Amino acid sequence: MSAARGAVPTGEERKPCVSSDCDPARLDLTPAEGYLLSRIDGATSIAQLRQIGGLPAGEMVTCVERWIAEGVLVVEGGGGQLGVTSQERPVAEVPLPTVDAALDLPVDTQEAVRDFLGRLGAPYHEVLGVDFSADVRTIKKAYFALSKKFHPDRYFRRELGAFQDPVERIWRRILEAYELLSDPATRAEVQKTGGGATGAAAEANPAVASPLQSARRMRARLTTLAGHRKMVGERRRKAKGFFESGMAAFRKDRWLEAAGSVRLAIAFDPQNEAYRAAFPDVQGRAHEERAKQVLKEADACYDLGDYREAFKFYEEATHYRPFDAELHHKAGRLAFRLGEDLRKAKEYASSACELEPESAIHHRTLGQIFAAAGLDANARRELQQALRLDPKDAEAKEALRAL
Repeated sequence: MSAARGAVPTGEERKPCVSSDCDPARLDLTPAEGYLLSRIDGATSIAQLRQIGGLPAGEMVTCVERWIAEGVLVVEGGGGQLGVTSQERPVAEVPLPTVDAALDLPVDTQEAVRDFLGRLGAPYHEVLGVDFSADVRTIKKAYFALSKKFHPDRYFRRELGAFQDPVERIWRRILEAYELLSDPATRAEVQKTGGGATGAAAEANPAVASPLQSARRMRARLTTLAGHRKMVGERRRKAKGFFESGMAAFRKDRWLEAAGSVRLAIAFDPQNEAYRAAFPDVQGRAHEERAKQVLKEADACYDLGDYREAFKFYEEATHYRPFDAELHHKAGRLAFRLGEDLRKAKEYASSACELEPESAIHHRTLGQIFAAAGLDANARRELQQALRLDPKDAEAKEALRAL
């Protein structure tokens, strides 16, 4: 919770800065200490330093307290103990949700959630599991694969127990990573600031580098400390302007404009939790707005008989509505009708079956696609399932007889 206006910040809310009487270049520092000092700019709180300081939380606080006592740092309200809060425990000590076979969440998915929590603060490309230089198509493919496993809508009305909040946190991070990397403007900015990493992952820990590399990095950071402060301040001012513009657009229901502005705010100041907290709701509204536009175009093309163009629009719409079973079925059916890409047809039809397993039509379509691909055993399985769900499905009966 932020300090009340006019009050002296205490504990991890306090924001130390380097004393005007101190020459950092003259200090005898370890590489890790040099890195920590380079992050102290008078605008970064103890809580933020705890996350990005390159030292274990307890060591970081001890180091800052020593520098305050030595006059290297000054902090509003004078010296005094900063203290280590419960939030400053190493990440490994924070308990993960315990695997529970009784939950409505497969055990392998529970294990995947536990594993993913360990890299929530990693750079965006690592969150998505792609290379740093991955193209938009690869990024989109990774996003779709992760959405099938972690999108909260997939678990609507299911009992997730202690996994409820982690799943939502993971999805917010995946969405943020995808949106900022798939937009060329925001991708260029986040790659200037650690690739979208947050917390301790925001910068590589200099302690793991070679002594020579660490010393060079430390000298470079200390030498450019003033420039760094100026750059950080300017990026934060820009981020604030983008965020305020985005919120103004959001209040006027201009969802797409709002989402674009908030994306830029995060790109310029990825450590700002307020921007990141607002993003899922803003982007969700933008997705729905874009989905309506795209589906309108898709239906118009379909009515005109331009099925190839209609398929492109339906395919795009699945990005904005990843758990709309009817939309996936429509895309799969249309891809099958075009007959040019049975792999895509199978993917969309399979998704429709997974999302609505009790739909005979979805299983019938998937069976027909398997039959066209020469996969008779798979085709027979899906067509028989369609008939179990709807014994009167004449089209499924005919397709089964044709095998």
